[in-house]
Amino acid sequence: MRAGKAFGVQLVLNNWFLALVLIFVYVGLGAKVIGVFLAILWHELAHVITAAKLGFTVREIELLPFGGVARIEHINEASSKSEIIMAAAGPIASLVMAAVIYISKQELVAWGANLDFYYQVNLMLACFNILPCLPLDGGRILRAWLAMHIDYSKATRAVGRLGKIFCAILLGLAVIQYWFQATINLTVIVAAGFLYVAAKTELAVAGFRLMHIMARKKEALSARGIMPAVELSVTKNAVIRDIVKFFKPGEYYILLVLDKDFKIKGMITETQLWEALPTYGLCATIDEFL
Repeated sequence: MRAGKAFGVQLVLNNWFLALVLIFVYVGLGAKVIGVFLAILWHELAHVITAAKLGFTVREIELLPFGGVARIEHINEASSKSEIIMAAAGPIASLVMAAVIYISKQELVAWGANLDFYYQVNLMLACFNILPCLPLDGGRILRAWLAMHIDYSKATRAVGRLGKIFCAILLGLAVIQYWFQATINLTVIVAAGFLYVAAKTELAVAGFRLMHIMARKKEALSARGIMPAVELSVTKNAVIRDIVKFFKPGEYYILLVLDKDFKIKGMITETQLWEALPTYGLCATIDEFL
């Protein structure tokens, strides 16, 4: 649901966020919803400002139960380093806010319980979002770091599986709490459900990111007029699917095709590879592209 704009960025309320609001209202904590909203908005604005400093444009912010997602244009072309910086900005901002509130508590005694609640929300946001689960900031940081060493799809699958494990852990904690205290922690259950659905979504779309990166590079190269080039030596029997795993954002690839005597048989640019990919497919050998 769209909910106006902040600093020119469209705000969208996720269904899970609305569900959390209803839970708060149901248990008589409707007034504290404002504190949750402000804490999440502060968290996401840190992502927005950082993205802008790195040269990216933010289209909208979707508020989730335990954070949010900043829809950043061309984020797929961001380097792993840039993605780590943008993802880390949110938890750092929440920790800073929590620290400021903690230090100022004695001077703002009149705010009492409301200030304590706002402190706890910011602290919870920071701690929850550094969990290594997608689409949380911790998951994005871990995926970006893994993508420096393995291909993006494998990194996404690894973090996605880790996210499902954390879902099981959260549900287990809810069951244990119910068993020993006879109370149902709806917040933990909502968090587990959200993370499970989000992990499935991330795994489903992971394969499309590489294709999107390849499609955008030709446009980016034309606009900039320059881009770092990387040469890869491949044999004519190499499978395209295995080659594109080496492709990373921000670099343009030139394939030097070698014959059985390791002499250069031909050359294929990344753009040529992309344009012929719909015809031959990922399972074709590089020799078919010559």
